[in-house]
Amino acid sequence: MTLNSMWFILVVFSVVSLVQCRPTLGLGHLNIPIHKGGNRLRRRSFAEIGLFHESDIYYSAVLEIGTPSQEISVVMDTGSADLWVASSSNPYCLNSAYLNRTYNGERIEPWIDCKSLGTFDANSSSSIEKLDIGRFFINYTDGSFADGYWATERISLSGIEVSKLQFGVAEYATGPVGGVLGIGFARRESVLGYENAPGKLYPNFPQVLKQEGVIDVVAYSLCINGDAGSILFGAVDPSKYSGPLYTFPMVNEYPQYVDKPATLAMTLQAIGAKSDRNCKTKTFSTTKMPVLLDSGTTYMSAPPEIADQMASFIGATFSEDDGAYIFPCPADDDDTEFVFDFGDIKITVPLKNLLLLPPSNGYCGLGVMPATYSMTLGSAFLSSAYVVYDLDNYQISLGQASHGGGSSQSGFVKIGKQGEIPGATKATAIPWVTDEPIAVNYDIFENSMSCNKSTSQTSSNPSTSDKSQTFSLVTTSNGTLPTSHSSYDLPVMSSHSVISTSEESATITTNYATEVYSSYSPQYITITHTVTAIETIFATINCSNN
Repeated sequence: MTLNSMWFILVVFSVVSLVQCRPTLGLGHLNIPIHKGGNRLRRRSFAEIGLFHESDIYYSAVLEIGTPSQEISVVMDTGSADLWVASSSNPYCLNSAYLNRTYNGERIEPWIDCKSLGTFDANSSSSIEKLDIGRFFINYTDGSFADGYWATERISLSGIEVSKLQFGVAEYATGPVGGVLGIGFARRESVLGYENAPGKLYPNFPQVLKQEGVIDVVAYSLCINGDAGSILFGAVDPSKYSGPLYTFPMVNEYPQYVDKPATLAMTLQAIGAKSDRNCKTKTFSTTKMPVLLDSGTTYMSAPPEIADQMASFIGATFSEDDGAYIFPCPADDDDTEFVFDFGDIKITVPLKNLLLLPPSNGYCGLGVMPATYSMTLGSAFLSSAYVVYDLDNYQISLGQASHGGGSSQSGFVKIGKQGEIPGATKATAIPWVTDEPIAVNYDIFENSMSCNKSTSQTSSNPSTSDKSQTFSLVTTSNGTLPTSHSSYDLPVMSSHSVISTSEESATITTNYATEVYSSYSPQYITITHTVTAIETIFATINCSNN
């Protein structure tokens, strides 16, 4: 029997669907209800932007830009800091009028459905101002890039207008998005490290919101719930989490180069997994490590020692041919959960959040990729957590997400200028300082299960005999297992940056990509380049059974 092949496009950044409605004024905030999707900025203290999960794959955002306004689907990404949009003259678009174009001597083959995403026609806008400051350029680990020029323009997010925001117009863009709206640290802006780069930071979108009085602090809370969610700038919505909310310090992953955190990372104290139904637990690691909480990553990456154990717990094995951990799809009522221990709070993530689902042959992939240099927790984790990123005060607050009830602006809690959140508790866990070998020194599940703990494990080494009993095998018509399973081609799903404090070039080589960066004068906080924004994975799922 031969099954139809299909493509999954797994976008390694979160996308926000901006809704169009009249904002509530006079409350010291901007509030936008959650929907799919010209007032001037006025004094308020928070701004909520709705999220919509497009096709169960990525989150879409509708940005209005220019005069008259043009709608473009963009990515809102916590791991980058620039806004850029694809130009209507992008020759990589299907049905482009700009045929037979070349880039760096190579002929361009159009393939992006830009019509569905939207593009920006600068010639049709009366409010655009091109900037004579150099070239705009950004590239990503999957080889995609955006190349063009800098400009300022008016943009509107759900009727809230921001004028003269600096952004990039990509005359050449090879990623399947209309653009990216980065909301990370401004020092992650792509203004250096390439030929004719501007070399100067500028106020990005979150900073402009603060400068114009929309919010009091550059901080936002993120809630993702499968088909929907929200980002709330300047405030916290207590209805979106259950139990306590703990505030942790961000960790500085590069103390040898900068004196403050440069990434949205915090300390993971330990990690394990459990199945109450099978009375089974296992602790994978109790070694402190920095983890990046990145809305721009779809699933997660982890050190091989941890990724292998996560896979082993559910009976999955890594397939070199498929490029992923493969295992028989679990039953619908499987209760396996991965437990992320941050010391003061444990966040549980159900196995279903990490499934890569093939069309029909009964085999699934695990959305965890081994990465030797970092651990990144993407939207698969974030859908189980309520996360507050405070960029002004270098702290992250965590709670277990609650998706049961609705929310009301009257219940929103304002984040103070010094990062204080009424009702939140300051964490006591000791932060990560330096790398140590991954090890297990205690059982994070001790005294936590009421059943017989004889199946609990704390070994840090993967066990091939560690199989879950809740999977339902799918057989062929003759009663045998399929001879081939789904094929996944998954490059690394995490980000990294190069930091330098002198006039030099730096090259990083990993198993997945090689990137070259250049630094610039250290009067700016010199984290030279980031590659989180648009790491797009094309996972070919080849389901042919003989």
